[in-house]
Amino acid sequence: MTEQLKLIIQSVKTELDKDPNGIIAGKINEGTTIKEKNSDPALQIYYDFLSECNGARFGAIDLFGAEILEKYQFMVSDIPGGDERWFYIGQILYEPVLINKNDLKLYLFYRETEDVDPADCLGYLDDFLMNYVFGAKYADIIPDADNDEWYQLLKKLNMVECG
Repeated sequence: MTEQLKLIIQSVKTELDKDPNGIIAGKINEGTTIKEKNSDPALQIYYDFLSECNGARFGAIDLFGAEILEKYQFMVSDIPGGDERWFYIGQILYEPVLINKNDLKLYLFYRETEDVDPADCLGYLDDFLMNYVFGAKYADIIPDADNDEWYQLLKKLNMVECG
């Protein structure tokens, strides 16, 4: 995870914590230390994120904390490639966000299609965080983003353009 991204996480967390209505927009948890390191690069990337932020709700985007990650891994058993290929890290509007263990990119899985379409690639974790969580692409994946509390916070912090 880049230093710039770490600073963004901390500054947004500070803003949420000082705003009495911040919980409505999102919640960024304190980082944690993962006791059992995993040699799988896909998991290590996510564990690095957890050391900065042990799970979070960024508006309509939820990324799981360490204590519940294993609880949700059974969900990938019905996805082509199963747990050999996928690691379930969160959800966007209740649709699973997965790390592909082969290319280390994030994908949005729509349950009704029962497959992962390469067009639903969200990029590498850092790119996803910069562009979708803390950037203007949030509006590309969240309907009516202009009325979303998280997106309003991003505008307030000049992370996306007011329009």
